[in-house]
Amino acid sequence: MTWEKIYSLEEIDELVAELKTWGKGFSRWLLQGPMGAGKTTLVHHWIGPQVQSPTFTYINAYGDGLYHIDLYRFREDDYARWDAVYEALETGTLVFVEWAEKLPWPVPYPYVQVWIEILSPTCRHLRAQVITGDYQ
Repeated sequence: MTWEKIYSLEEIDELVAELKTWGKGFSRWLLQGPMGAGKTTLVHHWIGPQVQSPTFTYINAYGDGLYHIDLYRFREDDYARWDAVYEALETGTLVFVEWAEKLPWPVPYPYVQVWIEILSPTCRHLRAQVITGDYQ
């Protein structure tokens, strides 16, 4: 199951509303894209104004099993941090992981893999795919 859309940054609220409807019921969202693609912006518009980039805190917990994780600065030997990431992935009710390509081990199924591509300074292409563990 895939979904994609080209959108301007002014349309981010509409995009998030559509994505929430499409991905209803999925708790793990793995975000990939270059620096400045809009991963944190997407999460901000999904969760609300309390969202801050977790680049320096690594994991932001917003209560009720809601987590926002940024792996950009994680090192492979940060075992305690990796344990916290995988605990959030296994127990969280809604978990967003930025720089998900850095995850060293498989993620519990199902999850939504999201790729954001920069098309111009104000335009993005987002593609999302549900990964179930079955043959894709």
